[in-house]
Amino acid sequence: MWSAHPIVAGAAALFVGTALAFEVYGFAQIAAESPVPPEGVGRMLFVLPFLSCFGVPFALLGNLLVVLPLVWVARRAGSRLTGRDTWRWIPAVAVPPAVAVTVLAGIFLKPGPGDLALVWLTAQSLLTGAALYARDAALHGGRLLRVLGYGAMAAVAVFGVGGIAYGAGLLTEYSPPKVTAAQLAGTWSDGHGGTLRLSPDGTARAEGLRFRCSGTGTWSYEPDGPTTWDQLVLTEFEECSPDWRISGRPGHPKLNRDYGDADDPHWYTLTR
Repeated sequence: MWSAHPIVAGAAALFVGTALAFEVYGFAQIAAESPVPPEGVGRMLFVLPFLSCFGVPFALLGNLLVVLPLVWVARRAGSRLTGRDTWRWIPAVAVPPAVAVTVLAGIFLKPGPGDLALVWLTAQSLLTGAALYARDAALHGGRLLRVLGYGAMAAVAVFGVGGIAYGAGLLTEYSPPKVTAAQLAGTWSDGHGGTLRLSPDGTARAEGLRFRCSGTGTWSYEPDGPTTWDQLVLTEFEECSPDWRISGRPGHPKLNRDYGDADDPHWYTLTR
């Protein structure tokens, strides 16, 4: 298991699988609710050069520390429990490390249940696929060209299926609902005690909002562009002047303000 062929094949499978995951995520992101326009599949083209530079060493390290030990455990378990070394043990043995990755993602990233399920599915698929290729390479020799060839075909297939799904209307590109100033008037809440009241006369009252934002001020609605992505709700108080982007669904809009790293913002959301 620790010869050159499984080391190269497992690392290549991890790298190719990660690239495919970014591609699938790009298509899924187009349909997902968001306060800002998604980068979509174009993100994959932007990330790929960086992934090639930094992803290959991490893929190699992940193969050595996780994938190859996983294959070794699967082969030992099959031989001891059934007397046969079969590939069917690999998906089962991959479950604990995939669950561990999901738990860590839940602790540090705090995604929703749906995103957490996708994290587990992605980790399970990557580990299982890489382990199967590493096992195959250990038994039959080099598999690098096969991994790269199948990866290229899978990338084309994902692009084709994604394009057809959106073109045929099976999936719909998300855009924020169109709102008016009258629809925005009312009390908005963050679900943790913070509220923002927007009155029809243009006055606003904030209580316990994030960023230590409280007091009485003013608000206005600014379409600010030709698309619904350009809608802004401008609020101004003595100690803060947050701008809010629109998301949500027709009849159920949301107000969003970004915080954190500008390259990877998190969103503070108010609903009614």
